[in-house]
Amino acid sequence: MKTSCMKSYLELVPISAKVRRKQNRLTLICIILAVFLVTAIFSMVQIWSEAEAESSIKRHGNYHIILSGISKEEADRIAGLGDVAVTAWYRAFGENTDEGGLSVNGRRIILYGAEPSYVYDIRNYETEGAYPRNGNEIMLSMDAKEKSGLHVGSEITIDTPAGSFSYTVSGFCADDTGYNNDIDGFCGYMDLSALTGLCAANGQEGSPVYYVRFAKGTKLKKAIESLKKQYGLEDENVKENTIVLGLAGASTRQQMASLYPIAGAVFLMILTAGVLMISSCMNSNVSQRTKFFGMMRCIGASRKQIMRFVRLEALNWCKSAIPIGCGLGTVFTWMACILLKRLAGGEFAGLSFRPSPLGIISGALIGVITVMLAAHSPARRAAQVSPMWAVSGNADTGKKLSHGAGIRFFKVEKALGIHHAAAAGKNLILMSFSFAFTIILFMIFSAGIDFTKKLLPSESDFNPDVSIAAVDNAHSIDRKMKDEISRLPGVEAVFGNGIYNTPAHINGVEGAVDLISYDEYMFRWSEKSVVSGALSKVTGGSGYAMTIFNSNSRLNVGDKIKIGDTELEIACVVSEGLGNENCPSVVCTEEIYRHLTGEENYTLLNVQFTKEITEETVAEIKAMADGNEFADRREDNQTYYSSFWVFRIAAYGFLIIISLITVFNIMNSISMSVSARMRQYGVMRAVGMSVAQVTAMVAAEAITYASCGLVTGCVAGLYLHRLLTVKLILDHFGGVWKVPIKPLAAIVLLVVLSCAAAVYIPAKRIREMSVTDTVNEFM
Repeated sequence: MKTSCMKSYLELVPISAKVRRKQNRLTLICIILAVFLVTAIFSMVQIWSEAEAESSIKRHGNYHIILSGISKEEADRIAGLGDVAVTAWYRAFGENTDEGGLSVNGRRIILYGAEPSYVYDIRNYETEGAYPRNGNEIMLSMDAKEKSGLHVGSEITIDTPAGSFSYTVSGFCADDTGYNNDIDGFCGYMDLSALTGLCAANGQEGSPVYYVRFAKGTKLKKAIESLKKQYGLEDENVKENTIVLGLAGASTRQQMASLYPIAGAVFLMILTAGVLMISSCMNSNVSQRTKFFGMMRCIGASRKQIMRFVRLEALNWCKSAIPIGCGLGTVFTWMACILLKRLAGGEFAGLSFRPSPLGIISGALIGVITVMLAAHSPARRAAQVSPMWAVSGNADTGKKLSHGAGIRFFKVEKALGIHHAAAAGKNLILMSFSFAFTIILFMIFSAGIDFTKKLLPSESDFNPDVSIAAVDNAHSIDRKMKDEISRLPGVEAVFGNGIYNTPAHINGVEGAVDLISYDEYMFRWSEKSVVSGALSKVTGGSGYAMTIFNSNSRLNVGDKIKIGDTELEIACVVSEGLGNENCPSVVCTEEIYRHLTGEENYTLLNVQFTKEITEETVAEIKAMADGNEFADRREDNQTYYSSFWVFRIAAYGFLIIISLITVFNIMNSISMSVSARMRQYGVMRAVGMSVAQVTAMVAAEAITYASCGLVTGCVAGLYLHRLLTVKLILDHFGGVWKVPIKPLAAIVLLVVLSCAAAVYIPAKRIREMSVTDTVNEFM
């Protein structure tokens, strides 16, 4: 009978894994969760990126940049470049009401002069018929076919301020139905030269712009900079498709560019958290097996072989942990897709689940890299085990003790617990930092959610479902309309504003301001966003006004604004409200506004609905507009709401994952630390220490780790939360940073509960084992 011989010490790895399956369980769970986190992050980022890109292309077109101020010759040369895929000239007429009303049979029409590539490639509209081949043809929105009964070959007459012009319908395209409903009309597309002539006849000056889409694989940032340099274009001559370029990492916009290093830093922190967590687990694992590694040294294993053994053991864990982690990440992605379809709707209503190759590959690669980095320190520690330590089974016997555990301030069992945690300095640092990083990540995601709320108007209390705006900012909306609309069923709130751009002296310097009136509802809403000053002065007396924070044109509390013979003092600054980025906003009561302008009526009327609103009521409100501009914003609000749900699901999902990692990390680390000292605890039991005292010792050790991690994590987390809040929110939207009490309390409570659970499990093991078994098992 042949006896199998071990040819390498590495053959012990699978044997050790089987024998220590129970002890390695929590370590495997930590690795699985780390891989799960990375897979879920990359998968969700890919889904969100694809959904946002598709939505942006649907709303704005599939292009990268829009150029202005270039000649036809320059455009032809740009179109001939090898890295340019599609180009199109484009010009609009009739979008602004000051250009004069354009209509067909009483319905408003917006005209666009463009090349065929704009409709077929840039916008990718579904079409019927053909694009206009000459100046007498026009392509209309599909809504015109349905609402006006037109067909290919129909003759239409467009009424303009300069007269009427006749065209033949050459085709239809399925453009933005929501926009057509907002203008209560449709759009028309014609040859660029034909529109240029029509604009000239109506006295409209201006030049077309040039859409550019680069070919796949083009280095976008480099290509855009090359165009600027070659044709002498300034930044104002190049308008970026911010979402498409931003997701490709090629945007030069300051706000987008500032997000790239932040995203990179967050990713590195997640990676570091995984390394620290797994490394602390493996350090504790190595501490338990001092005798094992000493025996390997006794039978001839070198330090290099021991290091290879520990690293291969870590990779052996990856064989099962990485597939499970990637699988769980994929399931999480699938569940997120379902939630987005059902809860968010809008642009995500048609979202279909598809596994993310980027997420799976990234999870696997990062899992291996994280484990190998985490295994470096434990491998070196295992290699330092002396053959002499094999007899004792505890590396600590080789250390010289300069002093014992301090019992001046604590009882002996608590002092020993603190001493056990502090004695192994490297392990204390690893465990404390792993706890701290989870707190830091928690705080970072909290700041990210606040930032997303600011970006999306639908999360604001002051966000109308429909708006009625006066043409040319005239005061043409009767005040009585506000009361009439408020009595309609399904209407939650109605608020009106007067808006008047007027010359003013700002602190004695001549300038201009936007004077805006707020009603009682809007002042009540503004209480939440007060940055400085007292809102009560504005609403309670004359001579005071408030301003909306504006990074381009700031007003502060105490500034004097003189309009005509009346002087107003800025008594309050708020972070949100009506306003113009290029002009200071001065908000006052309706009484002061009437006194300064002499106007009784509104310029803008906004309406919010309840869930019970009907389309009949919306149509009734639309009829009340009576020549003023009516805008239905419900579809846009749903889109914003959908985008926010994407981030909300992703962020809170990651927070849950981080919380699970925190729980298992604490439980695993404390449990393994106790197991490494089980023989010591047995000896203490043998000399008279009670179970309660041993439990108190374990608890003191856990509290030491947790306290160090909490202090470090809270300090660093609050600092980063404030830094991100200032950079992303306060510098752009105004406001004052406040300590995030709820997220902070949640993560602190989680750490405390995790420590309690971590103490309970090893304490139960100690309580259930006899003194002799405890000593003998680890001899």
